[in-house]
Amino acid sequence: MEWREIPLPALNSVLSTGEAQPLARDQWPRWAHETPAFAAAWFTPLDAPLNTSTGSLATSGAQAYVDIERIEPGSTAPLRYYRYVYCQMTDGRTFQLGPLKKLEYERHREERPSWLQSYKSTST
Repeated sequence: MEWREIPLPALNSVLSTGEAQPLARDQWPRWAHETPAFAAAWFTPLDAPLNTSTGSLATSGAQAYVDIERIEPGSTAPLRYYRYVYCQMTDGRTFQLGPLKKLEYERHREERPSWLQSYKSTST
């Protein structure tokens, strides 16, 4: 898996809150925004300094991650979760790694995890 440079204008505004939060669809990365099967996304900021070199990008130096919920109709576990990690450079560029499929919770689920239950789907 490789780091890819992507535009993510919403990263600075959500980082400024310092809090985990659901993301409105218009704040998602463009590729996710354009994928109808994605139903919701949650942003978690991390406490790492900005990166100075693309040669040292690592998940341990990431500024944030986003968990995205995908709906798989007809499956016995219709909710699927994927994590994307974001590193921001001192020059403002943003790099994405993912999808990561090894999470601290079960990826294929019948119901949304309890800590995400209060969040509403942002699908349209």
